[in-house]
Amino acid sequence: MPSRSFRLALACIAAAGCGPADRPSGNAATVAETLTAFRLRADFEAPLNANAGWAGGLNEEAVVSAERPFRLRLEIERASGAGGALGYGLQYRRNSGEWIKVLTADFPYEEAEERTPRVSIVSARAFANGAPTADLLAGSGAAYTGGAGVALAPLTLEAPSGGGQSEWEWALVIRRYADGAVTNEDGDRFEFRMTDATGRPVEARGWPAVTLAVPPRLLGGTFVETPGRIGPWQATNGDLYFVMEPAESFNVLMVVKSSDGGISWREVDGGNRPATDDLEGFATALAGNTIHMLHQISEAVHYHSFRTSDHPTAPDTWAIRDEAVAAPAGEPPVQAASVAVRSDGSVVSVYAGPEKIHLKIRSPAGEWDTEIVIDEGSPPDLSGPELVLGANDVVHLGYTGRDGTAWYRRIQPDGALTTRVSIANDLGATEADVGSILPLVYIPETDTLVIVYRSASGQLWERRIVANEAPTDPRRITGRSVVQNAVDSDQTGADAIAIGSSVHLLFIESDSGNILHSYTDGDGRWMPARIAVNGVRAQWVRGAPLVFDGREHYGYVYDAGSNGGSGTNWFATLEVARDFAADAANTTGRD
Repeated sequence: MPSRSFRLALACIAAAGCGPADRPSGNAATVAETLTAFRLRADFEAPLNANAGWAGGLNEEAVVSAERPFRLRLEIERASGAGGALGYGLQYRRNSGEWIKVLTADFPYEEAEERTPRVSIVSARAFANGAPTADLLAGSGAAYTGGAGVALAPLTLEAPSGGGQSEWEWALVIRRYADGAVTNEDGDRFEFRMTDATGRPVEARGWPAVTLAVPPRLLGGTFVETPGRIGPWQATNGDLYFVMEPAESFNVLMVVKSSDGGISWREVDGGNRPATDDLEGFATALAGNTIHMLHQISEAVHYHSFRTSDHPTAPDTWAIRDEAVAAPAGEPPVQAASVAVRSDGSVVSVYAGPEKIHLKIRSPAGEWDTEIVIDEGSPPDLSGPELVLGANDVVHLGYTGRDGTAWYRRIQPDGALTTRVSIANDLGATEADVGSILPLVYIPETDTLVIVYRSASGQLWERRIVANEAPTDPRRITGRSVVQNAVDSDQTGADAIAIGSSVHLLFIESDSGNILHSYTDGDGRWMPARIAVNGVRAQWVRGAPLVFDGREHYGYVYDAGSNGGSGTNWFATLEVARDFAADAANTTGRD
């Protein structure tokens, strides 16, 4: 139903016009423009002048979802003899706060975008900016003089002079996170008002309003660029954690948490974030009740750590921020990082340099050892490091050469490196291909390392190393082509984990953009892939083993198509079936 104030306003206008005491402060005594009706449109793809896709009736408030564009249509009546308006603008206020100009900022991303406001005017596929409107709203009886749709523009077209009524439909979005890492919450109320070109509001007694709903499993924000293993991690009490940026235009480090199984997420300890921003190369590892983070930017490498909610003395707080690890002598072509934590609390870190990858170990006492350059003096140049902790504090290292090769070493508990072993020589050889090795997978039950990588053909392959044996022969996982270097990520759009003795894989199909799931059965055979997320143009995916109500799941966060912007990070789960034979019998599709 319309708000009471808006109904009174319409009655006032219809009767004899509102007296000076009824007008918003700052308006002239002679009213030139009056808001006579509004309607909210939920179907963002509806044609501009279709009488369809509405979120409610005439002058009714509505609920809109965060990170989902909607449209607001406003009817303005102009007094007889009024001069032509130079154009109308739009303002909003959140929870009865101050009025703020609505800026243009596309969703999810515009190449030249430099800001992500709480609310913005976006582009619309259904109409071009300035497309003429028809008379749809029945608020005014005056003659219809025109109007237009407004898309990615701060002002409408000029309004015609003289009396009559016009309609203006705005393409809008309300974000979950915006610049300043500010947060729009579920239940927030946003009011909108039209202004003239100078910012003076048109006459009205009440304003169109929406209530914000944050959809279940939406994280929003921006994915970490070139991520290694980043979770989502699960504390012993079931709470979930993930790292991300609030927006591409405000790329600080956030830890977001869910205490309801991934349904809702919010930042924790945001007042004490690390100062280092721009998450160019980033990896994390959960050890006990602490998430360890390695963070490479163009000119430096930093270490951070965060205490989860099961920490006995300081739950949900940053422990270490911006601890200096290294400053490589030259910017790497691609920022990359990986981290593993051994049983004594020492932190093994690998990061990119201008030609090679570098190894550094943090002792349990918090001291960083001397840096080691991997394969120093031997070709090729290196990148794409991935680490995983194995048995007896051995850390497995996989990495790529910029000549299309892939390599493997073990980092022994004393820090010594084993001789490098060739894994592949058919990877892509461009800068975009350096991240062709997926996060490494270790199966404790059989002391088996699984290295999954993408060949230049676009297909995924695996090799396994059991204990200290030689690698198994390459085995193709899927014949489908898998995304590489989405949104300048310089890595493969895929993720792999171990649950029990099975390896589970999520990958983004190049042709469709869908996310597919495959896994190995009890004999280690890869099962045909099935769609896990359909109808998206996914660009990133990272996951981890999770347990809900005693059942094992593959929990993951994916970017549903931000194109480098923000707002399209979602959480999802796949329950893991242990009855391989039964699941195989129900599996269809090609591998």
